[in-house]
Amino acid sequence: MLNPLRRKIQQVSADGAYDTKACRHILENKGITPTIPPRSNAEYWEADHPRNEAVKVLKADKQAE
Repeated sequence: MLNPLRRKIQQVSADGAYDTKACRHILENKGITPTIPPRSNAEYWEADHPRNEAVKVLKADKQAE
């Protein structure tokens, strides 16, 4: 969907269905900041990936329940 657009997109919001490495990779290569929450069963990605912080918060919240 992003390829035919001519204007610069700075940020994209999506639901957890788009929480994939491929989707995030495409957005980051285009200089777009992804705002995508991790899925409820999310696991950590490679070390120092920004998504890991959101996964940590998600897991801490579930443990509190």
